[in-house]
Amino acid sequence: MSKESSLSLLHDYHAAWERGDQAAGIAFFAEDVVVHMGGTGPLAGDYHGRDAFAADWIGRVAAYTDTWEVGGQNEVLLVGDDGVLLLVHEVWTRGERRVETDRLGLYKFSEGQIIEAWFSDMKQQEVERFFGDLT
Repeated sequence: MSKESSLSLLHDYHAAWERGDQAAGIAFFAEDVVVHMGGTGPLAGDYHGRDAFAADWIGRVAAYTDTWEVGGQNEVLLVGDDGVLLLVHEVWTRGERRVETDRLGLYKFSEGQIIEAWFSDMKQQEVERFFGDLT
């Protein structure tokens, strides 16, 4: 994919998340996507396949949190032939608890879909504490 088409795809992908449309956001992932979530908490690790990532990461986060906000301060850091590096702002709440982070995401694309992604939170320890009792 060209750099321009990768940026356009990523823009549309994040627009879905910013409006809270998880189904539309999930649809951007290839069926055999591999997602690497940084850290050591209960959500860290590698997720193989769109359905697994949707159920085992997105579904668990959505069920655990009261609110989940994505975007508002997204910043493209690097665009290359191998992918796009982006900084995304995310906020989660659960009861009186709240965590806010900037998430670094590297996205690789093929045929108009995300085929691999790596994520790491700038406030990794705070995020892991927030989700610490997630089962």
